[in-house]
Amino acid sequence: MTAIAAADPHRAAEYRAATAGAAVFYSPAGRLRLTGADARDLLNRLSTNLVDPDAAPGSVCATVLTSDRGRIVDLAYVIHCGDHQLLLASPGQQANVIAFLDKYTIMEDLEVADITDGTELLTLTGPRAGEIIGAVANADAPVMALPGNPEQENGGPPTYLILAPAGAGAAIVQRLEAAGAVSVSSATAETLRIARQQPAYGSELGDAYNPLEAGLIGAIDFHKGCYIGQEVIARLDTYQKVQKHLVALRFDGAAAPDAAATLPGARLLNADGAAMGIVTSAAAIPNDAGPRLVGLGYVRTAAAPIGNCLQAASDALPGAVTAQITARPLLFGGEKPAPPAR
Repeated sequence: MTAIAAADPHRAAEYRAATAGAAVFYSPAGRLRLTGADARDLLNRLSTNLVDPDAAPGSVCATVLTSDRGRIVDLAYVIHCGDHQLLLASPGQQANVIAFLDKYTIMEDLEVADITDGTELLTLTGPRAGEIIGAVANADAPVMALPGNPEQENGGPPTYLILAPAGAGAAIVQRLEAAGAVSVSSATAETLRIARQQPAYGSELGDAYNPLEAGLIGAIDFHKGCYIGQEVIARLDTYQKVQKHLVALRFDGAAAPDAAATLPGARLLNADGAAMGIVTSAAAIPNDAGPRLVGLGYVRTAAAPIGNCLQAASDALPGAVTAQITARPLLFGGEKPAPPAR
């Protein structure tokens, strides 16, 4: 929720370098190592997506852990590392994910270890990331490509994760910088996230939301067997009972670039003053004509058509601020088609 203000040319330069070339930064994602013969099969039975037990090592699957009420426990990435699985959890959510797995592990062969403190995770992202990642191809650290949105042009900018032992990240960053990557701050990384319309735990993801509201339908496989929360999610989809949607917003009016810090939590009102939703994240994007204020939020389904304008209201805002809905983000694309008949 941090803005890049016009008075911060260094951060603006970071952002431009990241969007034109490639950015590298440390990821705060939680890292869990799962071992045991039943690790992938159990994840497949507990989460929304098909975590194929027969997938090849190196495969990456985005899936959602949901409660029995169909609410989001966490968005997780499962990476097949051969003799174990690496599960990437949202920052600070490792304990919650471990508790979720423990609750539903009965007789399965599964051991879970939190390796966050003993490792460093780097993110390399941007149009040139695919070219630059070769600089660490022979490094003693696994390189993982994250799935993009298949409906976005060219799948969106490529993004890679590099897992290194604690203390080894700095040398990898140096190699990436020598190949042309730009190190950026966590604040710039947050601005990149919002500009790319990617939901995050604590603002757009959590127990208050279900995966359909959060635009995670591409991480749901409606054609596989049951999982925790499956009946609720299937019913919401079948009967079109989703009450609100994650939307991308563009702010105009009295909002200055530094208003990005105060916009989260603002109510979104229609022309009659009725509450239609809430702003969850905001950032100021560098622009030749001046910073452009954008954000994410949740809006009631009836008020969520693209192009609709609402008013952002809170005591912290200096005056009337218009919030126009510019997109309904789908992080992993739309609903998956049924698999071909065998």
